[in-house]
Amino acid sequence: MSDTHRDINAIRAGSQTLLVTVTSRGTMIHLTREAGPREPRQGAVPEHYRGQAREFGYNLTEVADPRWAETTMCGRPWLLMAGGDANEDEATAAPSCRRCLALMDRLFPEPVLDERFPLVVQLVTDTITDHGYAEIRAVPGDHQSALRGQVRTAVRRRTGYGCRTYAHESMVIFVCEPIHAQREAESAGLASEGIGELLDGVPAGRVRRPWQLSWETWALGS
Repeated sequence: MSDTHRDINAIRAGSQTLLVTVTSRGTMIHLTREAGPREPRQGAVPEHYRGQAREFGYNLTEVADPRWAETTMCGRPWLLMAGGDANEDEATAAPSCRRCLALMDRLFPEPVLDERFPLVVQLVTDTITDHGYAEIRAVPGDHQSALRGQVRTAVRRRTGYGCRTYAHESMVIFVCEPIHAQREAESAGLASEGIGELLDGVPAGRVRRPWQLSWETWALGS
């Protein structure tokens, strides 16, 4: 007889619990919130799958509890909770739907930004204005979204141009093509080289470039 050693495959996001789910179409793995008081609801695992869920080590009372909304966060009807391998202690399925993940991000409280954060925004904005390109390394994950948004706003207010942003691990890069096109060929070539390094997965060299910044310079978040 199988034991019930495995918790349901759910994620805590802020004050909410989200079930990791699959649909009957496609391979994306989604997130489903708990149903509200007057909403239709369903259990994590339909009845005809519960025998298999028990073999996987799930508690049948828990997976049958009708606490979940009938659609995923991105609005799709879902089939059942995404599970793992019967031989693994933990569920291996992780959410992959970008829309669900984006909506989940909104459930987390806004990070408390360091008092020196406006200085970093100003320095990045100055660099973009001068070169049409900037990159800043070692940016904490909970500050990246705010940095990208505030720099985009600052660049547009100062120059009238928009800019694109990219994140790769702890590095955030900014590209303003109209400004970049106005700069001399040498600066344009260096910036293109930096983008190529990011896309090719090549570690950045040790040569300091005027558009290369580091979050650690100001010891933010310490």
